[in-house]
Amino acid sequence: MMKVFGANITDVVLGFLNENLKTISNFEIANKKMYDTFGILHFFDNNDTLESLKLTISDIQFAVKKPDRAEYGDFQTNSALTNKATSLLSSKNISPEIVIEPTCGKGNFIIASLQNFKNLKRIFGIEIYKPYIWETKFNIINFFLENPQKHKPEISIHHFNVFDFDFKTIASQYPLENILIIGNPPWVTNSKLGSLNASNLPEKQISKTQWFRCHDRKR
Repeated sequence: MMKVFGANITDVVLGFLNENLKTISNFEIANKKMYDTFGILHFFDNNDTLESLKLTISDIQFAVKKPDRAEYGDFQTNSALTNKATSLLSSKNISPEIVIEPTCGKGNFIIASLQNFKNLKRIFGIEIYKPYIWETKFNIINFFLENPQKHKPEISIHHFNVFDFDFKTIASQYPLENILIIGNPPWVTNSKLGSLNASNLPEKQISKTQWFRCHDRKR
């Protein structure tokens, strides 16, 4: 599979983008095209991003070595599991109008939500790793190209640290809608971090109370 901006992209999506964006030079016009076709808001940040994507996809192939994201708890939830999870919720008559996926990664829960929830109005994805922002967008495009009959809610994918994201704004915008927060939070054990020589291994601390308790047990 090819890579664009460090993100996997299928031949189908690559062909669509190349064919439909090659004559567009204004990112706002391109954004309207992407919104009208796939429901994705703010697909491009500016004209530079649009031109960079056009140049990249016209060059056919270039490979970007994928960094090891394991030290950030980056173990992607596979699509079979996300589809089963959302299908189970749907079978229990859980029908959200708003879906929020913090740390959305490559967007597998977003795709599964599009597949299984029938009353969606908005989807919000939050992800700190920029290549995954692109891969999520590409995966959404691929989903709708393969499922053109599916309902297209408005979709926003935000490049943010989840701890800095303003969730209160969403809650205030949709006070009456059914909101579902879904996802698989990043996690990784300290032992795994140690084996990776990771830079974000938390410093181990022990309080005096804990020390005395341990000391007493040894007597």
